[in-house]
Amino acid sequence: MREYFEVAPTELLTAVARSMRNLEAKDGSPMADRVRGLIEGAGEAFVGSARPHGVWEAISIADFLTVYQEDGGNDRDTPLEVVLEDAVSLALFAVTVGAEVSGRIPQLFDSGEMAEGYILDQVASFAADEMAQIAAGRFGRAKQLGSAQGVLPYSPGYCGWNVSGQRALFARLNPAETGVTINDSCLMSPIKSVSGVLVLAPVEAHVFSPAFTCCSTCTTLDCQERAASLTERVGS
Repeated sequence: MREYFEVAPTELLTAVARSMRNLEAKDGSPMADRVRGLIEGAGEAFVGSARPHGVWEAISIADFLTVYQEDGGNDRDTPLEVVLEDAVSLALFAVTVGAEVSGRIPQLFDSGEMAEGYILDQVASFAADEMAQIAAGRFGRAKQLGSAQGVLPYSPGYCGWNVSGQRALFARLNPAETGVTINDSCLMSPIKSVSGVLVLAPVEAHVFSPAFTCCSTCTTLDCQERAASLTERVGS
């Protein structure tokens, strides 16, 4: 089972509106109007230059473990390995907001438009992360997600999965239709892209204490917020 999909830039921008509001300056700040204008400008630039699209492909747990373990550079203890113990279905994925908007960001920095470049960079990052969540939702619907189940994306470079795992992931998924590639350092191009595995499992399987080796160097612990959002959905 494999699906290629596209998302309208306006739809994606609406989905990340809450995150974009976190970029705003406090009301009453002398910079508030300036920052608000920058955010609006970044939104317009995103809509005009983004081409959000992606692909996911189902993979058996046994085959994924081969992909996951191929490089051998993962931590000895990782959250993903624990989550996989209760996994029901998996899919590899790669999503991007497109080459044009990704390329526009360094152009702004190179031309000295630092504030504009920073805001557009943040908006594109929010959008790329949201694309991973959209892929998760589409996979969940295709697999007829149960009411007590949830799908979350996990990516190389996070949660103890070494970034070099991109090589085996891309070799198996071959996301040619997305235009997303990796270089010798396993960095993706376009830069505003996300890849990894979608894990469909009981919601509680995604809930874990951040006590793994990799957690000590993590600066965000976004996993806790993502798991909490699944728990709230099931409880509502």
